[in-house]
Amino acid sequence: MTWTPCFGTSGIRGSVPDELHPEVAWQIGYSVATVFKGAPLLVCHDNRTSSPMLTNAVVSGLMAGGSDAHYGGEVITPAVSLYPRHCDLGGAILITGSHIPAHMSGIEVLDHDGAPVPRDVEKQIEALNISKAAPVNWQNYGRLRQASDVGSFWINKVVTQVDAGLIAKRNFRVVVDAANGTAIPWLLDAIKQLGCTVIELNTERDPTFPGRSPNLRVNLLDQAVQLVKQQRADLGVAVDGDADRAFFVDDKGRAIMGDVSGTLLAQIELIREGGGTIVTPINSSNLVEDVVGQFKARIVYSRVGPPAIVAAIKKHNALFAFEESGKIIYPRLNYLSDSGLGTAYLLEYLARTEKTLSEIIDAFPKYTQLKRAIDCPNNLKEAVTLYALEMVRKDYPNVQVNTADGVKVIFDDGWLLLRPSGTEPVFRCFAESRQEKRAQELLTLGLDWIEDVLKSAAS
Repeated sequence: MTWTPCFGTSGIRGSVPDELHPEVAWQIGYSVATVFKGAPLLVCHDNRTSSPMLTNAVVSGLMAGGSDAHYGGEVITPAVSLYPRHCDLGGAILITGSHIPAHMSGIEVLDHDGAPVPRDVEKQIEALNISKAAPVNWQNYGRLRQASDVGSFWINKVVTQVDAGLIAKRNFRVVVDAANGTAIPWLLDAIKQLGCTVIELNTERDPTFPGRSPNLRVNLLDQAVQLVKQQRADLGVAVDGDADRAFFVDDKGRAIMGDVSGTLLAQIELIREGGGTIVTPINSSNLVEDVVGQFKARIVYSRVGPPAIVAAIKKHNALFAFEESGKIIYPRLNYLSDSGLGTAYLLEYLARTEKTLSEIIDAFPKYTQLKRAIDCPNNLKEAVTLYALEMVRKDYPNVQVNTADGVKVIFDDGWLLLRPSGTEPVFRCFAESRQEKRAQELLTLGLDWIEDVLKSAAS
């Protein structure tokens, strides 16, 4: 069966070379050039083994379709999304697998403002991938240009957004876990330019990710936790494979959930700006309501994934957005998650308040949120969703249900969310409550519903 490249919540993703291979990448580049009507486009990639191969194919396709390809090399995702918006390009193509396994990769298409292209543009690209675009005359082929300043441009933007002198006075010691990925050297250099001492972890580029998974999960950060304790660091920053997402470790050596750090960064923005709209997906902790309710803030809940989050940001002119996966978005500068900006603003806040990160986190209300990802074939995802909805209506007819993205069941003492992944063959289960026991009960309930469908299909 021939694989058809389709957009998910983070571009087109697939295994290499079974699904994503040079011919497919060339056709995607050609289709993008056609849809963008030959506009000049930035092309960059992460440090995966397959990335240079796929990048060369995409560049060739772009040029054959009439677009100049501005090659920016191996740089982190936030630098790629920042650059077109501020440097007068038609958009960007980013070859990155982000947090997914090393044998896989992805191709993301960004608009002129650095945001993911809208769904109608994705559909046009998908249609041309199948029908094939009409070839351009050789005289109209695009040219290969160099954009060697993409990473340095990003570093400068990050450093100049904050009071670097104030940060430097605190002499912060920061553990940076780069996951052997594309954060090297960009994120490390940005933090050093803020006057911090960087304690390096997994900072040798290696596309097999030997230090830890490129994924970002609290339970995968044991090395960073231990190093923060051993070095008596002020905080730790751990990123995924392409360094758009970030999790933090406080000065006590506790890995902080993305909901918690996102809520803190939202609070910092609200204080800076005197109020505003915060966008966060449906799977975020209720903590955000407890904390930002003290400010002139409006919370807008979106579907999960960059396209939905960015659409909500633009619709509501949001000040800030975050996702529990560690995504941190500052729309005035960058429509994709930016680990460097998040780190810089956090360091500035710690310097200004003269508080430790643990002191701030300890003052927050406490929730227990549990998360699991269950392997689930894509062809069974709809069945799981419908079954969960059926069970809710049967057993809990009086509770509030939100079906904007999966099935979210809102009880008086917590909530349960079941949603299909848009990037992997898994079904995700989230449960939250103030009481750990209740959170576990809700998680078990959701996992049982998923297993019921999987067992039924297997038999």
